[in-house]
Amino acid sequence: MSLQLKIHELTMEYDAHPILDGVNFSIQGGEMIALLGPNGAGKSTLMRCISKALEPSSGTVLFNDREIRSLSSGEIARQLAVVPQDTGVDFDFTVEEVVQMGRFPYQKGWRNAENSDDSLVHSAMETTGILKLRHRSAATLSGGERQRMVFARALCQEPELLLLDEPTANLDIGYQWELLHIALKLNREKGVTIIAAIHDLNLATLFFSQFILLSAGKVLSIGSSEEVLTETNISKSYGVPATIFRHPLHGRLQVSIGKENISPRQQSERYPQKRIHVVGGGSEALPILEALLAAGYSVSVGPVSREDSGYHFARFYDLPVMENPPFSPINEEMYQKHLQLMHEAECVILPPISFGEGNLRNLEAMTEVVGQGVMGIVLESQNSARDFTGGKAATYLQQLQEGGALFFNKEEHAIKHLKMLK
Repeated sequence: MSLQLKIHELTMEYDAHPILDGVNFSIQGGEMIALLGPNGAGKSTLMRCISKALEPSSGTVLFNDREIRSLSSGEIARQLAVVPQDTGVDFDFTVEEVVQMGRFPYQKGWRNAENSDDSLVHSAMETTGILKLRHRSAATLSGGERQRMVFARALCQEPELLLLDEPTANLDIGYQWELLHIALKLNREKGVTIIAAIHDLNLATLFFSQFILLSAGKVLSIGSSEEVLTETNISKSYGVPATIFRHPLHGRLQVSIGKENISPRQQSERYPQKRIHVVGGGSEALPILEALLAAGYSVSVGPVSREDSGYHFARFYDLPVMENPPFSPINEEMYQKHLQLMHEAECVILPPISFGEGNLRNLEAMTEVVGQGVMGIVLESQNSARDFTGGKAATYLQQLQEGGALFFNKEEHAIKHLKMLK
């Protein structure tokens, strides 16, 4: 489809308070756009201005080079469909009757629907999975079923542009996934442009290719996920600290919202006698790292590479972190630095990580400092295949136990023991 949507200096005020403040952007046909921003950023107001449900205080909405206010309701309904937040039905229509309303813009007067309309209605209900509900009263449907019914009605309009106003709100994860898959299929197979106001940033990265981030009624950023979903943008828009990383399974950007950042100086001021060092830092280390911070301990981490989850955790919380180049063994210089870091700690904790030749020296270093009197705690792995060194790691673990290191199978047991110490 050859859709062009241009928003120019769009402003919307309520009681002299700007809800939208000079919004500008352009959209080409066939895109999947996620409209992001906190509550009150202006997402729903922007959608309502685009659909002509609201008259902006100033600025223009150009739909295929025509100002939206110059289009009749029928013209708009044949080109643009909306799935609103409120999907309630005020009258006792059947599901099929509600879906059929999507064909009204194409019917003249009171003429009965044509066979082609019936086919479209049937197809829309089949696509959205509500065909079996077609004779049910719309008033008896669940929230998820109503959402799919209204989506089917929108499909019947055969729009160039589909506006979804928080389509996943109040839906379980199954319905969310299903609804966005339908939107994606519509976009790919029929070229329909999709604009969806959505709160789940991580879900948005799975389905959308372009992003518009609103903050206080203004466009803060527009572009790809890499351009829009940055730690700075999330902090500015939502007012919370965030870290951005790529999901290990599908590679899409993910946003993780964290707790209070505590600098190393603040840690030492709050907990001067309570520094704990955590060895390594893969995903297995995250539970104990989180538990230690929650319990109020100052924590250091390492050695880790930039690819490790523990590195991202330490960077997010401004923890002291020893970095080792990716895929590199622990050399002598790194080994000595690690020894020093552990000697400076009150306790050294080994997460339930696995060992190969590349990280075996971390275990060797811990064995050395525990033998010299540093308290050691080992979190036992639930995975029996922990040693990939031909028995070398098992030997070091045995030496740790003989040297007085304590072994626990749960993080909370280790924390409880630490709290008992003076």
